[in-house]
Amino acid sequence: MKPYSAAVVGLSALLALAPIQSVLAQEDPGSEMPSSPDIASPEVELEPVNPFLPGDQTIGLTVGLQLPLFILPDTRAVIEPKLDLGGSFSFSYQYFIYRGIAIGGTIGGAFNSSIGDQSLFVAPLSFRGAYWWTLGSFEFDVGAEVGGYLLRLGDDGVLGPFAKLGGGAFWNSASSWSIGLQSYFWLVPELHVGDYSDLTRTSGFLEVALAAVYHL
Repeated sequence: MKPYSAAVVGLSALLALAPIQSVLAQEDPGSEMPSSPDIASPEVELEPVNPFLPGDQTIGLTVGLQLPLFILPDTRAVIEPKLDLGGSFSFSYQYFIYRGIAIGGTIGGAFNSSIGDQSLFVAPLSFRGAYWWTLGSFEFDVGAEVGGYLLRLGDDGVLGPFAKLGGGAFWNSASSWSIGLQSYFWLVPELHVGDYSDLTRTSGFLEVALAAVYHL
């Protein structure tokens, strides 16, 4: 066979084998590099985290209404209100010792007019414990207070124990300020001993107030 003819035959044979080699290469699993599977990361729903951290501090101011609920025991034959609707105010400080949990103190006052054109004034000083949490742009708290009070009715004055329970809801209007409403039940026992023990009374009040909280 002439060299020219041999070259043509060899070239034709190579062209005929090329498709077969291509098919074998596709079927060979080792001929392809493994591709990284495109796995989408599952969406993780994070629970809301309480933003009130240890070391945070707040100052609170309130002004509102004081509604007398009861005075016990009431030995009168005809039950009628002894006290009228009054007002209240307070100043409080809180320090967070754990996430959402705060302790502090409150000083405040409440006044009501009474029968006989007298005025009742109660000024409590109390230790406070509260739990705070958030929901969107709103803040909430529930708290309890215990302490003592100075009570004056007309020209008479007395000291006694004091307790308070309630909570509030606030809108976080700025990075440092929250404003809202709070409602607390006041328990004010007036204790007497000896010859005056029959004057012992326990009063209950409902405080509904506008509140402003400053976050230090």
